[in-house]
Amino acid sequence: MTPMSTQDNEFEAENQSICQRAFKNCLNSREKNYFPDPSDPGFEQMIKILVVGPGDSGKSTILKQMRIIHDKNYSNEECRRYKPVIIQNIFDSITRLVEAMDLFNISFDNKENATNYQTVQEGYKILKSGDLNDWNKNSKNYRNAIKSIWEDKSIQHCFDNRNLFYLMDSTEYFMTNLDRISSAQYMPILDDILRVRQPTTAIQEYTFKISGSYFLFVDVGGQRSERRKWINCFENVTCLLFVASLSDYDLKMTKDELRSSDSNEHEEVNRMRDGVDLFKTLINWKKKIYLPAGKNSHKPKAVEVLLFDKCSIVLFLNKEDLFEEKFRRSSLKQCFRDYQETNSVEQAKQFVAYKFVEVDDSLRNNSHGRDIYWHYTFALDKKCIETVVASVKDRILKFMIESMRL
Repeated sequence: MTPMSTQDNEFEAENQSICQRAFKNCLNSREKNYFPDPSDPGFEQMIKILVVGPGDSGKSTILKQMRIIHDKNYSNEECRRYKPVIIQNIFDSITRLVEAMDLFNISFDNKENATNYQTVQEGYKILKSGDLNDWNKNSKNYRNAIKSIWEDKSIQHCFDNRNLFYLMDSTEYFMTNLDRISSAQYMPILDDILRVRQPTTAIQEYTFKISGSYFLFVDVGGQRSERRKWINCFENVTCLLFVASLSDYDLKMTKDELRSSDSNEHEEVNRMRDGVDLFKTLINWKKKIYLPAGKNSHKPKAVEVLLFDKCSIVLFLNKEDLFEEKFRRSSLKQCFRDYQETNSVEQAKQFVAYKFVEVDDSLRNNSHGRDIYWHYTFALDKKCIETVVASVKDRILKFMIESMRL
């Protein structure tokens, strides 16, 4: 496991302050608009989709896109509530980059950035206490300090090797847009909102009406510490939608992620491997049911059946854009030793898809296994999500019709 500093562990635990409250406000304001009219004829036939997957796989981003496609855009008030979350993301990213210099035994190329970093640390501490006024008053000073650090050659070296430590995918985007974000008139735009990183720490429900049918999407936290809550959402599920990040194949779980799930924090766990293992656990999860007593027995017979045997299983391999960008410079063998090197991105993506599908235990008893539908996605691309979701909707409805015939 890549070593992390004590300070990194401390700010990881404190990140749930002002930004957590702001994010909850965003969710609450949206949920009011998502609940359908119970008098609508389609309400009773609501289709429940359980959205699961590892943390940082892009589940929430996909649901944000669906809200835009099938409900409505964000109001000014909703956009405004994302401001502290975005600012926190910027402080968090620059802090992680500075901490990462220890991994490479380097220091700032520009010595003045040591002082700039002190300024950043002071601002971050105030922000985490819940005070956004300090940023509003001194955003120009913070912007200049962060920009100087970001442009430092040593920091860029860390950024180029970001697969060796955890860093948000949106880091470069927010740093590029720092001038706009630090302006006094700043109002988050849709691209900002889609790129916000905030772990889902509670079960969220979203209802959309798609082509006359109601779909209830249940989004559960992907962090290891949140997974114990999932079992409360397993009843009456029509579709299991698993979202995994294609670009996680060369990344490791952080100490904080391992510690929060009571795992050995010194263990090296590949993030994609964690995703494959989680997918395997879910699709092979069994529950005990009791059959009526037979002629020769007065007791019901207990048998185990697959929990999601009667569900449509859909796999989204997300962050296709990031995978294609890093494929040329980072080998897939870091995750899968049996991978045969190829110059074909499409073959590499298909190899990953097969690695997920082959964990279905029913393949041992049935040469065909279950019909697991997978799709490569780019959550930030509205058109991509719109096309994929339409395809998934048709597939779910077809699955339901076929199930009724059996």
